[in-house]
Amino acid sequence: MRALSALLALPLILAACAPVEGANATRTTEPRACFLVQQATSFRADGQQSVYIRTVGRDVFRLDTSVCPGLETNFQIGLDPGLGFSSRLCEGDTVRLIARGYSSDIEACPARVMARLTEAEIEALPARDRP
Repeated sequence: MRALSALLALPLILAACAPVEGANATRTTEPRACFLVQQATSFRADGQQSVYIRTVGRDVFRLDTSVCPGLETNFQIGLDPGLGFSSRLCEGDTVRLIARGYSSDIEACPARVMARLTEAEIEALPARDRP
């Protein structure tokens, strides 16, 4: 009896795994751009919500955060990817931004890796925001 019920359930299980038309319309075939935390060489903040990170490979990534007090006056930041053993951050990942200013305490703010900037986008940044 058990074998018969498993056999009858098989078509339902397979139908649940079947592709749905249009389901992958929002997915991109390009892999997400990533960098290792230890590859970050410099940063700049534009006010209190975006931080631009330059990596060893000369790539620039934009990280967005909710309001992070004193971010524009910080001289040192750290990136904490959270739990796990990987220090790899990719577009769409969340990270804890740890910022330290000259006269402020250490702040920890949640942030998201938004995008790797193109050369044109880097050039379009104001000089004060370009890492």
